[in-house]
Amino acid sequence: MARLPLEGIRVTDFSWIINGPQIGLWLAAMGAEVIKIESQVYLDFSRLNPAFRADGNSSVNSNGVYHTLNYGKKSINLNLKTPRGKELAYELIKRSDFVLECYPTPLSRRLGLSYEELRALKRDIILISVSLLGKTGTEPADWVGWGPMACSFVGTFDAQGYPGGPPRHTGGTWPDYAIGTAVVFHLLAALRHRNRTGEGQWLDASMGETVIGETPEWYMDYFMNGRDRRQWANRDDVMAPHNTYPCAGDDKWIAIAVGNDAEWRALCAVMGNPEWTRDAKFAGQSARWQNSDALDAHLREWTRGQQHIELAERLQRAGVPAGPVLDSVELHQDRHLWEWGYWWELDHHEAGKRVLPGIPARLGNVPRFNYSPPPDLGQHNFEVFNGILGLSKEEIAALTESKVIY
Repeated sequence: MARLPLEGIRVTDFSWIINGPQIGLWLAAMGAEVIKIESQVYLDFSRLNPAFRADGNSSVNSNGVYHTLNYGKKSINLNLKTPRGKELAYELIKRSDFVLECYPTPLSRRLGLSYEELRALKRDIILISVSLLGKTGTEPADWVGWGPMACSFVGTFDAQGYPGGPPRHTGGTWPDYAIGTAVVFHLLAALRHRNRTGEGQWLDASMGETVIGETPEWYMDYFMNGRDRRQWANRDDVMAPHNTYPCAGDDKWIAIAVGNDAEWRALCAVMGNPEWTRDAKFAGQSARWQNSDALDAHLREWTRGQQHIELAERLQRAGVPAGPVLDSVELHQDRHLWEWGYWWELDHHEAGKRVLPGIPARLGNVPRFNYSPPPDLGQHNFEVFNGILGLSKEEIAALTESKVIY
């Protein structure tokens, strides 16, 4: 079997919750040895997330959110509040290529995870720090916050609200996942730079700035034209129709986005070319955009009686960009995601069979990424402390007794 791209790379991973673990997940899936530093002093929040089995037969090792973010990794227990615990962490860092952390600046300093301290341990170390608004600059460098707060700070919730309404939360915490995947590119570039020059790097990654970079048209319209694009909802600058429309059933919807006259004619044909489509106010792309409210009202009447998945397939066959708005059940059952290999099945010793999302990419010469089971808390203590750091069984037992390994 072909080697995974990052085999031989070691990561000392101090991160927890979502954004840092998402970065570690990509690295582990591509073959890196990601050693997750955990402690019973403060359990990773994702081990305690509400996503437990409905029958109540759950533990910190069987949480669904933890599983989606930590498969392919190793876990050790280490109490960083003890001097010896910090010493052991430093010894592991000396034997690593990357260090990953996502603590607020004051806490990372107290734990001794500043770039200056780590560079003194290992000159070519690559440190990845993930935070709400970055760790350099003025006051926000010390701020604490979750992904949705990043969206609030940079105005995304206001931009996607409906006209006249309040700001709208997207649901979930997608900035954490967005920065997780974006940072992988930067750290691989840092790895290439290190391999060519021998120099390490500090990557100071900001969730807020990542979100800004994903909505450039909103900011550029203001910077260039002085226009405030607040509460744009599902509308587009040019395309019309461009919205989500209700379908048959309970809370079923379809998204339709028409970008030119050819797609409009195809949509009209699927609708049976009703009389209203020949109205002059829908005659061209600009006219349709200027009359979006009236256009959306007609489309809502047409889509209401249709099945959202079947209608999307019909529109796609006709050349109309459209997609069903899937809920979690429909997403899990989607044939394409199974055939493509995105979903994979974990057989966990506590949770049983569970479906997890994989890496949204494929490598031609690698049949499968590292989809090994997520680790139990402290599962790899002996492997790491003995096999990598050279501690004896007696030393490990004594450190466990004194709650350094804890």
